[in-house]
Amino acid sequence: MKYFWSHFLVISALAFTSMTAWSADLENGKKQFQFCALCHGKQGQGILGGGYPRIGGLPEWYLQHQTEQFVSEKRPNPAMVTVGRLDSMSEKDMEDLNAYIASIDLKKEVPEFEIPTYKGDAERGKELYKDDCKTCHGRKAEGKKKKEAPPTAGQYSEYLLRQVDFFKTKFRWHDNDEEDETFEDYTEEDIIYMLTYISTLDD
Repeated sequence: MKYFWSHFLVISALAFTSMTAWSADLENGKKQFQFCALCHGKQGQGILGGGYPRIGGLPEWYLQHQTEQFVSEKRPNPAMVTVGRLDSMSEKDMEDLNAYIASIDLKKEVPEFEIPTYKGDAERGKELYKDDCKTCHGRKAEGKKKKEAPPTAGQYSEYLLRQVDFFKTKFRWHDNDEEDETFEDYTEEDIIYMLTYISTLDD
């Protein structure tokens, strides 16, 4: 019995040490975030206009994937890498940063925060969304980790429109696939309708 408990305590101690070693340091993440806040806002709420998206509260797995894409230049944005200091962060700093951003509760921190409803035919947009977007981004645009598809509900419509334009011009690859042609057959009105529908969803 003594043998069992001695081994149990050793295993428990190792497990605790491992969890502690890998747990995120949110205070360090908040410190790293001060550079991101210069463009994305104090709580990561972003701004209207399409240039700086809301990032506060986005899933940690998605934030981690995107910061890696920026640093590796697979998703080019040298200004963000420089201003955000991503190029000088350690791996742990970046993990802490993404954990902190994901922990932000915008409804609590910025009660007045609200994504404006886009102007278009939301019902038509719902039909289009269900046809081509729901499978990856979720029924309520909540995102799906297994598809590596981010939530789009709660994001500024102007920013999403800008990303669609990037996908259409191949400046950025949709679904990480350079052959993807998801938006090729959609008219500008169709895109507006889909974004209008997404803007009505509560994340």
